[in-house]
Amino acid sequence: MQREMISTRQFIYMIVLFLFGSSAVQGVSWGLGQDAWIALLLALALGSILALMYARIIKLFPEMNLYDVAEVIFGKIIGKIIIGLMTWYAIHLSAIVIRLLSEFVKIVTMPETPQLPMMILLFVAAGYITFSGIATLGKWALFALPLYLLILLYILILSTAEIKFSNILPIMEHSVITIGSASIKILTTTFGGTVLFLTLADSIKKNDNPYKIYLYGFFISAVTLVVIFLQSIMVLGVPMVEKSYFPSYTAARLINIGDFLSRIEMIIFYNFLLAGIAKITICLLVAVKGIGKLFNSTKQGLILFILCPFILLISTLEFSSVMELLNFTDVFQYYILPFQVIIPIMLWVGAEIKIGAKSR
Repeated sequence: MQREMISTRQFIYMIVLFLFGSSAVQGVSWGLGQDAWIALLLALALGSILALMYARIIKLFPEMNLYDVAEVIFGKIIGKIIIGLMTWYAIHLSAIVIRLLSEFVKIVTMPETPQLPMMILLFVAAGYITFSGIATLGKWALFALPLYLLILLYILILSTAEIKFSNILPIMEHSVITIGSASIKILTTTFGGTVLFLTLADSIKKNDNPYKIYLYGFFISAVTLVVIFLQSIMVLGVPMVEKSYFPSYTAARLINIGDFLSRIEMIIFYNFLLAGIAKITICLLVAVKGIGKLFNSTKQGLILFILCPFILLISTLEFSSVMELLNFTDVFQYYILPFQVIIPIMLWVGAEIKIGAKSR
């Protein structure tokens, strides 16, 4: 996995698939019922602030990744600490996503099948793309995202007969404080994870616009997630959405157009896998690059071979059930603040000071 350059469009597509990776499966209700779409748009506004900060770091240090920037600004010792923390975040996030996807597969299609074989198959797919490099992931994103959106559009069209617009009323039933609190959860568990793309920023060409990459990626993702949520809430209603682990899949199950299309939800099942594999692959790319940087190793294949079983172990042992996994978001929103906010702010401020000192 040597350094490879990818286009602006490929990077945007990767961000969108990453953001779809778990949010499109899990949904974004957060106990807000029909008001969740408002919290999602508010999270987009807050996320845009993070996006501008992430993009500014890339702009100040073009064709460098977060790991390199950390060492340039803070030196080897503090830099290595930051590298270690961000590497751990990528490892832990990949373990959570792989467990969420395996729970999804088990619940909706193969309840009698052990989870470990499903996890291994997902890792084989993600590991192969990771080993092939970011250029391969970029090409795969160019294929996967249009297919994802086309399938989503197809599902939306087929579900029109089941839609009840009254399900999204009344609007603003919840207080501003409640909606604001939920938007913070959505921000940290969805948009904030794109901080990992700073570690892949050395694949962005110097003349490309990082602001465009981040803001376009956020906007496309947020609009699509709002559409997915509104479709789910209008088809299922608030009580069913709140009780379902995977509401958008449940909504697709209600579509029945004759015998031939009576299992239309299987199409959306494969859609979720496309985005999930993309998210796991990005986490693996970040983790492998971080471990290589920490130990000054270029043996990317060996690192990946050792890393995958370790992530599988974490994914298997950390949560005892899907309910425990989904409830972890209440803790997760605080746990990930150092990775998504504190470390990037340190890097941004340090970068501004260092670049400002050079220009004097």
